[in-house]
Amino acid sequence: MPCNSIGMQDKGGVPIDKIKAILREDEGLSLKVYKCPAGKKSIGYGWNIEARALPQYIAFHLAEHGEITLEMAEYLLDLALNLAVEAAKKIIMQPGWMWLTPNRRAVIAMMVYNMGAAGFLNFHGLREAIASRNVEGCCEHMKSSKWHRQLPDRSNSLISMFREG
Repeated sequence: MPCNSIGMQDKGGVPIDKIKAILREDEGLSLKVYKCPAGKKSIGYGWNIEARALPQYIAFHLAEHGEITLEMAEYLLDLALNLAVEAAKKIIMQPGWMWLTPNRRAVIAMMVYNMGAAGFLNFHGLREAIASRNVEGCCEHMKSSKWHRQLPDRSNSLISMFREG
């Protein structure tokens, strides 16, 4: 299976290329398996191997060579980001998703990318603030979270991006 990019510039009002640039910087790149800050085995740009199995051809390459290629890491980034955007849309639902600007959608997608859909589901207050179209309420719920305490630099950047719209 080739590792062609499955990402796109804009996917339903979500600036995919912008998100990918931010994630590349925030996550960093490792072509070998490493432990993320949460102690999970990860590879590429934060692909959690324990939460989601690698595609078979990438797992085979990793087993044979002890690392993956840059092309494979980019494929995993595209795949994980597309899954995160779809999960974010399902979690937020209409009309809340439509109210969000492209940058705010990007923030939500990056949060889901970082913590997974299950982790993002714990943001009840944030989801309620989105439903009521309360930007400052959204930012406050992000600031008062475990996510913010664990990743203050990343979360502050995303909170600013959300606030600016």
